[in-house]
Amino acid sequence: MPRISAIINTRNEEKNIRACLETVKWCDEIIVVDMESDDKTKEIAREYTDKIYDHQKILAFDAARKFALEKATGDWIMVVDADERIPRSLGLTLRQIAESNPPFDICRINRKNYLLGRWIQYSGWGNDLVMRFFRNGSIEYTGDIHDFEIPKGTIHDLPKTDQDYIIHFNYFDSYHFVEKLNTYTTIESVQLHEKKVDFRMSYLLTKPVKVFWDRYFMYKGYKDGVPGFLLSVYMSFYRFLTWAKYWEIISKIDSKGSYSSIEAKIVEEYNDAEDSKL
Repeated sequence: MPRISAIINTRNEEKNIRACLETVKWCDEIIVVDMESDDKTKEIAREYTDKIYDHQKILAFDAARKFALEKATGDWIMVVDADERIPRSLGLTLRQIAESNPPFDICRINRKNYLLGRWIQYSGWGNDLVMRFFRNGSIEYTGDIHDFEIPKGTIHDLPKTDQDYIIHFNYFDSYHFVEKLNTYTTIESVQLHEKKVDFRMSYLLTKPVKVFWDRYFMYKGYKDGVPGFLLSVYMSFYRFLTWAKYWEIISKIDSKGSYSSIEAKIVEEYNDAEDSKL
């Protein structure tokens, strides 16, 4: 019987990890790769598996998936994020696929994304197919955020049904979004620099506006109500901040050095004065 390995990367996921692991405990092997969590993530994970590995904390944490994949011994791999849940019906479907020795190597699964407590059906999140179930060795990870999978086999799209979805609790509230946004935009700005992408000042306006237009109008985000509008604004700001940070990198902005120089001059004025009292 083909064995299935679940791989999960974590970083301070004590609020998510238990529920996540509960929904993958049907797998024959669970691999958890933790990136320097300082909460109870690993303690909770040990209740479900003894295959917990440490990995250095890195900004582009998706790169750690390659490390996790190297530890997996199963014939098929199930990749799960800590904020995702695998319904039992989907688990049964994936088990049947593995046991049937199908003519494909990679299975793309539909994913339901939730924002502010609501399932987002439009706004660019409505048709979300992710490569999360595949034969061991049929996918290579590059480490690029949100674009890190290189398929090396035939792909099959799992039919869209009411049951066979990955459930993704994306963002709980605006605070949670901004918290993640700061990390992701830093990663993407660094990757823009590595690829030496052209920068134009107009991009700070045109690219965010296009994101909002596409999500709210082209992808009918207005049908998702207020959450759809907020998501369109969130993602627009995401794009703005990515390019703003990229400008900071290529302009070699050194605020700390500049501020230190100004501070030193102010302090020097006091030191040079005969009387420090005013």
